[in-house]
Amino acid sequence: MKMSKLFHICAWNEVEYQEAGDDVNYGFLEEGDQLYIFFQGSNSISDWVRNFLFPAKPYKDMGIPYRVHRGFLAAWKEVEDIIIDKISNSKWKHITVVGYSHGGALAAFCHECVWYWRPDLRVGGLEGYGFEAPRIYAGWHVKKALKERWETFRVIRNKNDIVTHCPPAIFRFCHVGTMIKIGKGLSTKDYKWPKCIGAHYWDKVYESLLDYEERVD
Repeated sequence: MKMSKLFHICAWNEVEYQEAGDDVNYGFLEEGDQLYIFFQGSNSISDWVRNFLFPAKPYKDMGIPYRVHRGFLAAWKEVEDIIIDKISNSKWKHITVVGYSHGGALAAFCHECVWYWRPDLRVGGLEGYGFEAPRIYAGWHVKKALKERWETFRVIRNKNDIVTHCPPAIFRFCHVGTMIKIGKGLSTKDYKWPKCIGAHYWDKVYESLLDYEERVD
């Protein structure tokens, strides 16, 4: 699927979302041997409280130690076992992970989870998209030995969307994967003030995705 279609399914709730723990909303879409995993954007106060918490180690007995955003990690842990159980089925030959906003952070954790539990999918069988996702990795940059875990994960930023700049880099947080910037050629005159927040709105992200795909096709 094109990025615009994946985003539309995710943001417009075209997949049946289920709830795990404290407002963690996830959904599955199955097409033959293809599995899509979606994470809904922020829809409660608890989501945004988590958005401003600080670093923690994601796993015990880590071979390569690193830290991530504690709040997003807590949300991920509420759904992790469900995801592991779902992806462990060998019938899935390709898995695509998609999330928007707060869900984009969960998508980044999910992408690493699939990478770890399904090594057979690492080459050509795994891709992920964090639309307007916040930063989750605690550090100025992702350690070289860890980069392969998010090699096929993409963070999509519409113009100067404020959410993609949180937590601030000055607090030593960075994105994982590859950044794709969209909306560069579009006017912001119709964005609600402040424009860095307006760029996060579903309709503006979708408009920018369509423009981006038209230009790169």
